[in-house]
Amino acid sequence: MNIFEHVQATVSGSKADVSVIGKSVCGRDILCAHCGSYLPPQIIVTAAIHARECYTALVVLEQIDKFCGTRGGAYFIPLVNPDGALFFEQGIARGSETLESFISSHRYWKANANGVDLNCNFDANWGSGAQNKRYVAPSDYIGASPQSEPESRALVEFTRKVMPAATVSYHCMGGELYWEFFQKATARKRDCRLAKLIANRIDVKKVDGHLNSAGGYKDYCVMRLGIPAFTIELIKKGDHPFSPSDFAEDIAKNADLPRFILDILR
Repeated sequence: MNIFEHVQATVSGSKADVSVIGKSVCGRDILCAHCGSYLPPQIIVTAAIHARECYTALVVLEQIDKFCGTRGGAYFIPLVNPDGALFFEQGIARGSETLESFISSHRYWKANANGVDLNCNFDANWGSGAQNKRYVAPSDYIGASPQSEPESRALVEFTRKVMPAATVSYHCMGGELYWEFFQKATARKRDCRLAKLIANRIDVKKVDGHLNSAGGYKDYCVMRLGIPAFTIELIKKGDHPFSPSDFAEDIAKNADLPRFILDILR
C-alpha cells in the first residue's frame, strides 16, 4: 500500500469527521479529518507539503488516532501534496508531463506535479526567499504567482474558511521549530512564548531570526491572518530520502501535541 492509499484508508476508517478540501494537479483528493468539538479554539495541522517528506503524514495519522477530548478541535490534513508523494515514493508520474521529465530525480523531489514547490507558493513575501527559483525544478520553484497551484490554493481557502487559532506544519529534517515571520509587538511575544512551549514539549530547537525564506504556509498564516503558525522539522539527523521507520521516535513524541496546543491556547 502506498502512502496515498494508506492515508486514504486510515483517515476514512477513523472516527473523525472527514472531508475533501481540494484536488491535486492530477485530481487526487486532499483529505481533512476533524477531531474534537467545533467550539473554539480550533487548529490546523498539515504534513507532506513536500513530496520527499511525505512520511510526516504518519505523525498526523497517529495524532488523529490518539486525539482525546479537550476543549476545541483540530483539523488534520496529512497529505497536502499527494501527487508529489507518489512520485517520490514509487516514481508514479501518470498525468504529469513535468514529473515524467524528472523521473530520475524522483527520490529527492519536493514539488507538486507541476514542479512547483508548494511551500514557496503562498502570498507572504512571495519570491523573495534566498533559494527561490523561477523555473520548474525538484524544489524551490515559486510558481507563476502566489497560490497558482490547486494544492496551495485549497489550503489557503480552507484556512480562511476555518480561521484557526494556530497552525502546525510538519516537515523534515533538522529537529527544529520555526515560528517567526516579521511579527511585531504583542503578536511576536505571543508567538515566541507558544513556540518555546511547543519546542520544549517535543524536544526540538526553537529557531529565532531565520528569515531568509518566504512564501511558506507558516509565513502566510503569520503575515496574512495574524495567527501563530509553526513549522516543525522532524528527524534531527540524517539524509534524504527517509523511510517510514525513521519517523518512529517523532510519531511518539508528537502524538498528543494537538491537545497540548489547544490547552495552551486557552
